[in-house]
Amino acid sequence: MNHISEIRQKPFATLVQLFCRRILRGAGDFGEDELGFGMGTALALLALPGTFISIFLFDKYGSLLRWMRHDPTLDVFGAAVSDEYFFIVLAMAVTGAVVTWRWDSIFPDRRDFVNLTPLPLPTSHIFLANLSAVLLLTLIFAIDVNAGSALLFPIVICASEETFVSWWRFFGVHTSTIILASLFSCVAVFAIVGTLLAILPYRLFRPASLYVRG
Repeated sequence: MNHISEIRQKPFATLVQLFCRRILRGAGDFGEDELGFGMGTALALLALPGTFISIFLFDKYGSLLRWMRHDPTLDVFGAAVSDEYFFIVLAMAVTGAVVTWRWDSIFPDRRDFVNLTPLPLPTSHIFLANLSAVLLLTLIFAIDVNAGSALLFPIVICASEETFVSWWRFFGVHTSTIILASLFSCVAVFAIVGTLLAILPYRLFRPASLYVRG
């Protein structure tokens, strides 16, 4: 614990924490209580769609219900393809919406550079700290959005299988696919923001970003 505390107190780690809070809260004040409540609520809500949809799919893939419908020979893996596509789209849409919502806070603005450049820190450290914060939050949101479906959907599909290996293989493929889909959505938004910042003057970036976000 002491080692972790020492790492968190280093300048680079402090910058990463600062940029994480900035991205989550935007230009507002960094109140810890409000931040914690908002983050907890947001993470819980983002995990709900995939969780509930996976639970509803028990009606489609449950062996008992299939037997009652006189359809005991359903190819569950073949039937799961369309649902897998749905979870991919859900992961991309939800993650992309969250990142687009925090669009204005992804990259440092003039206020950040005015406040941070006088400090005895290399400019490259400021850039890398912001990049680390973006990647860290992207990974957290990608895992959170897909956590419910990553655990429950393989259970739904492999409930009638007799071996644990089937569930483990399906879990690995499904989880890696939807998390990569979320990361792709995040990176696509970052690429759009970065392109606009590179080609537009700052005074035009704000109004233009509103239309692009919409």
